[in-house]
Amino acid sequence: MNKSLVNRFLTNSNDIDKSGAIWNLVASVLCAFQSVILLVVMTHTVGLIPAGIYTMGNTDNNLFLSIGKYGVRPFQVSDVDREYKFREYRMARIISTILMAVVSTGYVLYVAIKNNYSSNKLWIIIWMCIYKLPDSFEDVYYGDYQKNERLDVAAKPLALRMIITIVLWALLLVVTKDLLISVVVSTIVTIFLMIWFILLTKEYVTEREKPDSSRVLKLLWVTLPLAVAAFLTLYISAAPKNSIDAHLDDKLQAIYGFIAMPVFVVQLLAQAVFNPVLYKISCLWNDGDIGKYVKESLKQVAYVFIITVVCMVGAWLLGIPILSIMYHTELASYKTDLMYMMVGSGFLGLIVLLSGFLTIMRRQSIIIVGYLIVSIIAFFFTDKYVIKYGIRGAVLFFVALLAMLCIIFVIGYIWSAVTQRKKNSNKS
Repeated sequence: MNKSLVNRFLTNSNDIDKSGAIWNLVASVLCAFQSVILLVVMTHTVGLIPAGIYTMGNTDNNLFLSIGKYGVRPFQVSDVDREYKFREYRMARIISTILMAVVSTGYVLYVAIKNNYSSNKLWIIIWMCIYKLPDSFEDVYYGDYQKNERLDVAAKPLALRMIITIVLWALLLVVTKDLLISVVVSTIVTIFLMIWFILLTKEYVTEREKPDSSRVLKLLWVTLPLAVAAFLTLYISAAPKNSIDAHLDDKLQAIYGFIAMPVFVVQLLAQAVFNPVLYKISCLWNDGDIGKYVKESLKQVAYVFIITVVCMVGAWLLGIPILSIMYHTELASYKTDLMYMMVGSGFLGLIVLLSGFLTIMRRQSIIIVGYLIVSIIAFFFTDKYVIKYGIRGAVLFFVALLAMLCIIFVIGYIWSAVTQRKKNSNKS
């Protein structure tokens, strides 16, 4: 591919809205299935122990990606009045991405000493955290493209980068049978692709004013609850895996990863449905049309419910046979655990959705309170359930945490909508 061909692919669309929706779905599916595809390749080439290490590394890198992205994408896209300029968002993202790199490295070193990691496991997980740095930085550009109604230009580069890196990583695993070499090379390539694609698409950033450092700090402060919430979201998801890492072994870690995978697929599919209409729903709230806002919100909830039911039926009928073949591991005894996980997937999809709604409504305080309550419970009790009940304990406790958080967000959403409607009525 020459530059002009790639450039045309990334920036030209006959139907911008349709292309944006399609490529956003493609990118979301690729993000959802990246770990699935690589785990399949690993279990057939390098075995369960490296697959378990990858599962732990994937948990860590997604956890710290939440620091890098800082939970800002919905806030940025819903900034209809452009209170903050793009360069202020970008400067804030540079700061958060550097913080992500520092904190993730420090955390992995700490856990490696605590849990007696081998040097190979340590370096694999560190490089897996570095692998996610491009996801953090490029997102601030793609958020601005989306706000400028060019979701297609935001989704195509991400989809293309995912395709290239997934194929490359899989081929490296087959050829080298070495997870460390595979992740190092894939990381270097994905960083190069991120830089290249931004250079090709940066013309779709419309605001070029110099950033005001005081406003950058204000932006980081205003969105801090979203960053903490994003981190705690993944902390809650990571809590069972961290307990397994500390008290069980890498093989059971891999098995937990296999049956937990569908949960995050539903989450990403829910995001794929929600992202294209995020700006539209934000405008409804900004215009004070609470009735239409609630109607659109309920429509998105219905989509998540349908996605969850379809996935649950598929998991019941075909989940265990397919997962057993995919991962080259007998999983028949974990069918009940898989179905519990699918219930959790519905809760997680709703949590993602409700968190987006509350962000649009600028009710970040509700988000952070919910996550703090649930995270404290996870911190004190997850180990006990994993030690006593193994994988079943990890699964059931995880689902219970998600259900609790979902209930808190539903209450917060209803209270916020009713309060705003009363305010609007009083004004009129």
